[in-house]
Amino acid sequence: MAVTGLVLIVLEVFLLLPRTARLTKRLQELNLLLANNLRLAHDELQILQRATAEMQALLRPYRRLRKWLMHPLTVALFASYRRRRPRRRSATTVR
Repeated sequence: MAVTGLVLIVLEVFLLLPRTARLTKRLQELNLLLANNLRLAHDELQILQRATAEMQALLRPYRRLRKWLMHPLTVALFASYRRRRPRRRSATTVR
């Protein structure tokens, strides 16, 4: 009985060997595919970082202009010009 059980176990192992070999091969292929995708993702991230750095450098003057335009004194000056404009137009049309 023990010998029969041992023979069945060995037979089962031999029957599983081809499946195990196929699974091992498939796992290696998937690992290569994953490594390739990770490399491509890393390269794309580097390109994105370079583009972001370039964009930051190109926008630096506009950021400085925006900072000046959003300053409270500049905003108040433009607001006063807006308030005066309708008065000037109405004064010129009356004359």
